[in-house]
Amino acid sequence: MNKVLWSCAALLALFVAVESLSCYTCSLGILGSCLREAPVNCTTSQNRCFAAVAKFSADLLDIHERGCIEDTACKNDTGLILNVRYNITRTCCSTNLCNGAASTQLPLTAALFAALVAVWSQWAL
Repeated sequence: MNKVLWSCAALLALFVAVESLSCYTCSLGILGSCLREAPVNCTTSQNRCFAAVAKFSADLLDIHERGCIEDTACKNDTGLILNVRYNITRTCCSTNLCNGAASTQLPLTAALFAALVAVWSQWAL
């Protein structure tokens, strides 16, 4: 009887210790911002978090997505939709909430413009 109780306790501890991976989800993000981001627990088969960016050959906005993914599906894709070529770049990681928002970087032209305005304002004084 004592062995049965210890076996049940060990089995219960195993189930309590096993937690699923938590990832941020974002079903639609435009201009690098997610419209609605929330953490979610992944299924047991989804062992990775991902952040993806879809870029189009036409002058369309990039689309961002985050969520849970299987290890085998974590790869980049290319294709064609209505004669518009797209590239999907996925970045995957395997720790809790590792696919959070990245820091926003200014494009080079915006940074140069800001520097020019700063120098111009010094000369105007």
